Amino acid sequence: MGIAEILEIFGLLLIAATKFAVAVGILLLPATDYSYVEIVSTLLTGGFIGIFFFYFFSNWVNKIIGKLFKKKKKKKVFSKKIRRFIHIKNKYGIVGISLITPIIISIPVGSFIASRFFSKKKYTLIIMLAGVVFWSILLPLLKLTY
Repeated sequence: MGIAEILEIFGLLLIAATKFAVAVGILLLPATDYSYVEIVSTLLTGGFIGIFFFYFFSNWVNKIIGKLFKKKKKKKVFSKKIRRFIHIKNKYGIVGISLITPIIISIPVGSFIASRFFSKKKYTLIIMLAGVVFWSILLPLLKLTY
């Protein structure tokens, strides 16, 4: 294994950790010659790294924000995007967020939302990882069908 292959794998892991859907697209390109097991293992590893890093980093950032900015009573302004996230949070909870995180929203944003709203729940991190496992197993099956 040369330096080019190591850099390629590192790049794919980095992309999978941040933009999971892009990594899936790259790994499923007809020009790439990855097997199903290689694709799944790359997506799982990159997704897990991203979830762990951004979940705990977001937790730390949320604590610092809480210390720096004491809660003040002020009128909250909600944008259309924020309302959509709050609707998903209220309707589907952590399971819904974990399912849309890798594909629709990115892993950093989904981890931040999970850390912000569900950090006191016991199984938040496990459910977020389960979302990555679900999509890592399901999406590479598209390459087998064509």
